[in-house]
Amino acid sequence: MRWLRLLLLGLASVYPLYWTAQFILFFLPESLAGLWLGQPIEVVSISYLQATSVVHSHSVFPAQWEALFFALFFALLIVGFRGDRFLTGALAIVVLGQSALLPSISSGISSYRANLGVAVGIFSAFGLMVVGLYRILRRIGGSDFLDRLALLTLLAVLPQVGLWLVFRVAYPFFGTRFLLLLLVPLYLAAILAALLPARFSESSSSPVPWSEILASSAAACLLILAIALSSLSSRTLDSKIDSTESVIPTAGPLVLTANGMLT
Repeated sequence: MRWLRLLLLGLASVYPLYWTAQFILFFLPESLAGLWLGQPIEVVSISYLQATSVVHSHSVFPAQWEALFFALFFALLIVGFRGDRFLTGALAIVVLGQSALLPSISSGISSYRANLGVAVGIFSAFGLMVVGLYRILRRIGGSDFLDRLALLTLLAVLPQVGLWLVFRVAYPFFGTRFLLLLLVPLYLAAILAALLPARFSESSSSPVPWSEILASSAAACLLILAIALSSLSSRTLDSKIDSTESVIPTAGPLVLTANGMLT
């Protein structure tokens, strides 16, 4: 029953944690930079995959460093407020590290040469994943290496496999290479966390509360509903813009701006 609860919690929490991590790492930094610099912020997309914004005129840090800084900052907030007492809080640290790892790996692959900054980013993000998984083990315990690895697989790895398979079906551009970049580091981090010596006598019998499972399920449902409503309103706005463009005369002072307003 305990293993089933772990799997259910992983399945319920993986999507809201993934989407929130994408928002924190790839929408929030650009938006804050735009507000700080007084530059316009372009919202690239808000979809089931992620929310992304960009400010074209700034280059304060490389993209992988912005994501890593924010991942470390919010991970420290989780630990500082003792959110890692909950399995979802510790799992959030793992997802933050995993999301911050991708830009560093992509930057290293695109540069085709050794880069100290990229190497530091990769090891820092990977270390954050190991810390999060180790925090999970402090909560759920485990008698030996295989038991701990099986528990981490149930909570952190298998739910992500299911999530990415769903995305692979829905979005054909999800290639095998991208899936491997997501899942292989996660499983390696789980192996390393399970190998680390520790005593889990106090937490080995801690149950997986149904309250976390229900709360994560509710968060996932609300997030999917909000994105669906946002997509519906966006399509409605686009259709109105198209119909307005069709009746605008070819000669005249009216100009249709990007937000659908006529000036």
